[in-house]
Amino acid sequence: MEENRTMGSVPGGPAADRPREWLALPGGRIRPVVSVPGPGGIAELLAHAAWLARMRSACQCGRPRLGSGRTCGSTECVAKLRVQEMGT
Repeated sequence: MEENRTMGSVPGGPAADRPREWLALPGGRIRPVVSVPGPGGIAELLAHAAWLARMRSACQCGRPRLGSGRTCGSTECVAKLRVQEMGT
């Protein structure tokens, strides 16, 4: 029996990389957005690309990871990674 699922935002799900909500702009243009629950139940609209960036894991310093996906690329974070790898 197939399980019914809600249309919530599920990172890593099959539709996670495709926008499901659209914001109508003046002039007939549309923009892909994602509704993100905020404090007190108030929803925040984020650009789809910004939402995807939030879903990616962050570097140990809090910035988005780049390239290999292990660090943000800063000198300090790369040095810390080298020290960690040498210790293991």
